[in-house]
Amino acid sequence: MRAEIRSGHARPERKLAVCSGGISLSPEDRAELLAVLAADADEAIAERARNVLVTLPQESFLTALGRPDADAHLFRYSADQIADKPGVADALAKNEACPASLVTRVARHLTAPGIQALLDNMERLSSDEHLATALVQSQGATAEQQALLAEIHKNEPIPAKDLEDAAKEARRC
Repeated sequence: MRAEIRSGHARPERKLAVCSGGISLSPEDRAELLAVLAADADEAIAERARNVLVTLPQESFLTALGRPDADAHLFRYSADQIADKPGVADALAKNEACPASLVTRVARHLTAPGIQALLDNMERLSSDEHLATALVQSQGATAEQQALLAEIHKNEPIPAKDLEDAAKEARRC
């Protein structure tokens, strides 16, 4: 079922069954599949999925966002519609499958753990030229994270030892 919906090959009846709850799915599968269906070419199905999405518990999204194989539609929906909900921006930042451009869009909602996940993965942090700039402005960063982000933002090379020390210090906080 999940693959069928994600691939776009499901019949309309199956799509509507996902929207109505007529198919037994885990809460995280339902959240993910509804996010896929919210972008469906059939506007009636998309609208129905969007109406159901707003009723789902936040935990369903957080669990689905934690999956390494989460669908791109789930990332987009979460960034566009629920990034301000506690934990959502951090879940996007922690999932390496989530495009860095979406993390950049939700950076103002990140907390220290989400920022740390990005600092621990410098390749991902540098994959979007605007991400470090957005993080510098984040209110959720610890003092140590802010100092490290300021250094990164200045585009000055940071000695590897200093970077490792700062990352370790930020993890301790």
